Amino acid sequence: MIDPPFFTVSTPEGFYELQLAAHSKDPNAMKAFVAGHLEFAPFAEWAKTAPWTASYAEETYNSLNSFIFVSASGAEHAVRWSLLPQAQVVPITQEDLAMLGPNHLAQEIAERVAKAPQRWTMVVTVADPGDPTADPSTAWPPGRRALEVGALVVQRIEGERNGPCREINFDPTIVPNGVHVSDDPFPAARSAAYARSYDLRTSELKYYPYHSEAAGGGER
Repeated sequence: MIDPPFFTVSTPEGFYELQLAAHSKDPNAMKAFVAGHLEFAPFAEWAKTAPWTASYAEETYNSLNSFIFVSASGAEHAVRWSLLPQAQVVPITQEDLAMLGPNHLAQEIAERVAKAPQRWTMVVTVADPGDPTADPSTAWPPGRRALEVGALVVQRIEGERNGPCREINFDPTIVPNGVHVSDDPFPAARSAAYARSYDLRTSELKYYPYHSEAAGGGER
């Protein structure tokens, strides 16, 4: 989940091309990419005007990929979901945020959670017939049915270096009963990329001291 309301490109191939263009030494690489990917323009415009905040706790997070929820009767519904912050949103300029330092967001959320749990409301948006499900760069029109289904409560922040998530592979195609992937190609692409990342990450364990308490005991 990320804070933009729609993705940069419409296909995994396009995203790969974006990475190549962004890291290219050719000064015209990005211009050529944008010319060949018209869906990038709305994202670029959003990035110019999107509000900034000084805390992760004040951000909305969106699942831009579509999934299928299956009801008890077997009816299928295409959905996307969002986490809406319960913390008061305090806008800040990009310049003022930069002045807070490169580690401000990580430090601020740790300090905020240490004082009190932080909460987000989970809202599921249900697609209307004909809404695109294979293209995360296209937002669904306003007015779609939205349901509050739960809440995310963050009660503790742990450092990444020895945190319990370091040795867990996240796979967005492994979903609970009642949910399955849609025709959106990104979850499968993300699954492959995350598996590769996991392989690389776990091969570097010798560079990170492992504390047994990070995993609830035991020796490594």
